Amino acid sequence: MLLPILLVVLVVYLFQKWTYSHWKRRGVPQLNPAFPFGNVADTFKQRTSYSNRLAELHHQAVRDGHRFVGIYTLLQPILLVTDVELVKRMLTVDFEHFVDRGAHVNEKRDPLSGHLFSLTGAKWRRMRLKLTPAFTTAKLKAMFPTMMACGRTLSAVIDDHVGRALAIRDLMTRFTMDVIASVGFGLECNSMRNPDELFRQMGGRFFSKSWKTSVRMLLAFVAPKVNRYLQVKLNDDDVEEYMLNLVRDTIAKREGGGEVRKDFIQLLVQLRNQVEVKDGGSWEMNKVDQNKTLTVEEMAAQSFVFLNAGYETTSSTVTFCLFELCRNKDLIRKVQEEIDRVMDGGREISYEALAEMTYLESCIDETLRKYPISPVLFRVCTKPYKIPETDVVIEKDTLVQISLVGLQRDTRYYEDPVKFDPDRYGERKSETMPHYSFGDGPRVCIGLRMGKVMAKMALVELLFRYDFELESPAADSGEIELDPSLLMLQAKHDVKLIPRFRAK
Repeated sequence: MLLPILLVVLVVYLFQKWTYSHWKRRGVPQLNPAFPFGNVADTFKQRTSYSNRLAELHHQAVRDGHRFVGIYTLLQPILLVTDVELVKRMLTVDFEHFVDRGAHVNEKRDPLSGHLFSLTGAKWRRMRLKLTPAFTTAKLKAMFPTMMACGRTLSAVIDDHVGRALAIRDLMTRFTMDVIASVGFGLECNSMRNPDELFRQMGGRFFSKSWKTSVRMLLAFVAPKVNRYLQVKLNDDDVEEYMLNLVRDTIAKREGGGEVRKDFIQLLVQLRNQVEVKDGGSWEMNKVDQNKTLTVEEMAAQSFVFLNAGYETTSSTVTFCLFELCRNKDLIRKVQEEIDRVMDGGREISYEALAEMTYLESCIDETLRKYPISPVLFRVCTKPYKIPETDVVIEKDTLVQISLVGLQRDTRYYEDPVKFDPDRYGERKSETMPHYSFGDGPRVCIGLRMGKVMAKMALVELLFRYDFELESPAADSGEIELDPSLLMLQAKHDVKLIPRFRAK
């Protein structure tokens, strides 16, 4: 009995020894792993988030003088890139070697995973080309009045809480959900007034705080090869069914000619029937084509990623930004003075007015630098790549990751990187300051401008009419504690702010 046990132990030992020598055998420096979690044991034990652990590994590699380093997630070898020039080359000049993100996608078993973020190769290129006209300035301007209706509701809700502590992230997730429901799906959600709205419950499940969500995210983005064997879906069956039925019903209304709205799903209906989104201000369809260029499942997947990308990015960005501004009264006054100047004479908030608020834009940029909502850039090598100035060749199918928390808080590129300093983006801004919160190159986030417009509009609604103070004075000198169970950056506890009407 003892001999078989010893043989099993020996096989396991030799297997992990061979697996964890992957990078050494290829002449790549590596950070020492430990079986069975590799370099991320604390993440699987929920002591720290994957993004923070990756940032720690980034800084360790920098201290050791490495431009790139090999690490392991479970038994999966990953190349962690720490040098900004190499990052820039991979995302732009040498993009053809790193076209795909390597995230989970299985359109047959998991139809909502077949969206622009995760699609690969030629299919991604075709979908990107089709969807790009949906995010032009003209389209965003046309959607803006719909967003503003949600902004007015936001102000009305805060009116009811003046002088009382308000859980700002919870409110901002409801605001963002209402905006996305309206401009993305053509729905009046109103979760700001009714937090139990079904659309909010279903849409928010993707980011719910649970061990199930954590495991799904890690498998989908950090260990996709493992997920191919386990076949774990990103969403529960009831969420998938709800989204598919919602899109199916909306298509029937729009193609039936009874409804035309200036929203994202109207553009998908155009695309489904007319091959391309119309330029300029046209939203109608000339015909309903029997030869559809998009399936219901493809439309649902694009709508679903529209929801997920906008939901977390906007709500967390506004929350983190308000937290930082409330800790520095000089900064919040400077932002409010700019808003007052642009809004002088009772001018209404408009797309053009937001574009004039350059200091507010700097505050959002600084928030996204310090708190990149998607804190890791994922790539997979799609064809062999020789790293410049080295003899190292990255093999096809190798996973590559870039820690944005590490890179954007790296003292080589940012002076006092923990400090919230919007003035970095004025005359002092340098090309050597890495800022990849929306990615870069051909796979830069297609909804970048829409996300920023939503965040700016929310902040203007809040800061034009109200002053805010932190409920806990101790928070003035501390950092936000981040949730260790989530892949994306999110506060472990909601930020409590007390709104008061501004004295003008």
